[in-house]
Amino acid sequence: MVTKEEVLHIAEIAMLSFSEEEVDIFTEKFQQVIDFVDTIKEVNTEDVEPTFSINDDTQMLKDYEGDEVLTREEVLQNTKDHQYGYFKILRVVE
Repeated sequence: MVTKEEVLHIAEIAMLSFSEEEVDIFTEKFQQVIDFVDTIKEVNTEDVEPTFSINDDTQMLKDYEGDEVLTREEVLQNTKDHQYGYFKILRVVE
């Protein structure tokens, strides 16, 4: 059973804040997810072959012959900040 304390702990790790009502809602939703995963675990997959793809397409990449390709300088010319030939973005994780 998922507890409010566990939801608050996850929220703290994710740097999120919830109202008491939202904590109650997330506690219920997390429990529903765990119950669903438990249901999936019960499925017998003994004779089922593992798969890595759901379709038979072998050529997933586009053929770029004849298409115009931008140079790195052209791509970076409209950006506000770039460094070492790449887009420079704000740090989102401390």
